[in-house]
Amino acid sequence: MIRLSIRYALKKEQVLHINALSRLTLAKLGLAVLSTTCITSVHAQETDKLAYFSLKYANPNEGSQAQETSSLWDRLRAGLKLDELDSPLVQVHADWYAKRPDYLTRMLGRSSRYLFHIVEEVEKRGMPMEIALLPMVESGFNPQAYSRSHAAGIWQFIPSTGKHYGLDQNHWYDGRRDVTAATQAALDYLQKLFLDFGSWELALAAYNCGEGCVSRSIQNNAAKGLPTDYLNLSLPTETRHYVPKLMAFKKLVLEPESFGVELNDIPNEPYFTRVSLNSGAINVSSAARLAGLSVEEFLSLNPAFPRKVIKASSDVSVLVPVTHAEIFQTNLEKGEWDSWQPVTAKKGKTPSEIAEQLGTTTAEIIEHNHLHLKNGRLIKDQVILAPVNGTDIPELSAASWREAADDARPVTSDGSVAKYHVVRKGETLTSIARKFHVSATSLKKLNGLKSLKVKAGQRLVVKSASPGKSSTRLASAQKGKFSKIKASGATRYTVRRGDTLFSIASRFNVSVSEIKSWNKLRGAKVQAGKQLTIKRS
Repeated sequence: MIRLSIRYALKKEQVLHINALSRLTLAKLGLAVLSTTCITSVHAQETDKLAYFSLKYANPNEGSQAQETSSLWDRLRAGLKLDELDSPLVQVHADWYAKRPDYLTRMLGRSSRYLFHIVEEVEKRGMPMEIALLPMVESGFNPQAYSRSHAAGIWQFIPSTGKHYGLDQNHWYDGRRDVTAATQAALDYLQKLFLDFGSWELALAAYNCGEGCVSRSIQNNAAKGLPTDYLNLSLPTETRHYVPKLMAFKKLVLEPESFGVELNDIPNEPYFTRVSLNSGAINVSSAARLAGLSVEEFLSLNPAFPRKVIKASSDVSVLVPVTHAEIFQTNLEKGEWDSWQPVTAKKGKTPSEIAEQLGTTTAEIIEHNHLHLKNGRLIKDQVILAPVNGTDIPELSAASWREAADDARPVTSDGSVAKYHVVRKGETLTSIARKFHVSATSLKKLNGLKSLKVKAGQRLVVKSASPGKSSTRLASAQKGKFSKIKASGATRYTVRRGDTLFSIASRFNVSVSEIKSWNKLRGAKVQAGKQLTIKRS
């Protein structure tokens, strides 16, 4: 394997990068620098480094040779370059996946939409084709995947890393979920990590647990005279299993018969193409209809629009299957679809009344807006998104997209964060009502439902229990964690291990800044055992 790193004189001639060990650390360890072929990683230099990577490793003949096969799996196999990982965990994970054919079938089915594009991009950069399999480990190729650490999309970018690699995140668009943009960013990041650490195994480990995590482990081993390769580092459990999982998928792709696995047939040709939206804003259901697709299929290619409204401009485009591109373009040009625009709805209106004014459904109004409701009515004039089709509607004045963004944060009448819930498979209105401590009847009324039936993927406005009841319920459920003080409704909360100010604020429907103000906190950290005052209005 080619090492773009600094080689140091260690007992076992270990390979380290200048970022993994500072010059001061090197001096303390008495290590002599023998040669260098890379520069300290600085954000401003990353573009040059990635361009250098592509020029150095891209094989101009590799793409043309791979195009000759009709099977994408054959093309992918031809590009697998990494050495076998000498770890029993590879076989453990390969066996685990092989024993779950239903899971594999669902994941491989999802991958068929994206894999050709990823293989193309990996190949252009001269990267090992194992990288194209990484979304299997990260997200199971689920574009809606969202982790506890707020990582999103098939490549599982956290917000900060996504922004660093050019993935915009706002009320209308989340680039981390954009299939093509996130693929570009992920490959940029992985190339950068390879240049930093000189090893794909270490680059993959850093993609999982962070550059600092891997660098610190390298420093610790180097200080003890121990090997600094992936298998010898002390890494978090998830990271120790991360590369073996990827190599397990590699084994399944190389030897599907030996594991009793049947790979789906994926043609070696593009699945989707890009179509520009040059004017008007369109909601996802209308776009799907114009493309002749189900909403689910359209969202699988375009999961980056959290409000399910595509705010069109000169640079906005969507992905559709190649076989549907022509009909989609034709239908767009006809203009026979609802144009969604910001308008101001009046205080006191119910979602059903607004929907009736607009000639649409209550469900659509709720799906595309965070409505500020009390007893089912708007608590103030609110800018919402509505299908207006260029016609003036009495009592609904035009507004700007900026105003719509400002009004997008869901709040209740007392200023606390309102709750919306996306129905999951197997949930009923009754089970959801029980979860949020309200009645099914009130949920039905709040959402303008005609019956108690709900379906997976449907977004509902939910109503939290009243503050007094909520704190009493929590106090009895977690004896010793809460104590009521004064008659004003203030509560004492004892911080538990794993709590953060954000999680505590979310629990009580207050803001982090309010908790810091009430408790005279300067920083964002709290220690387990500390008592916090939570005030109720």
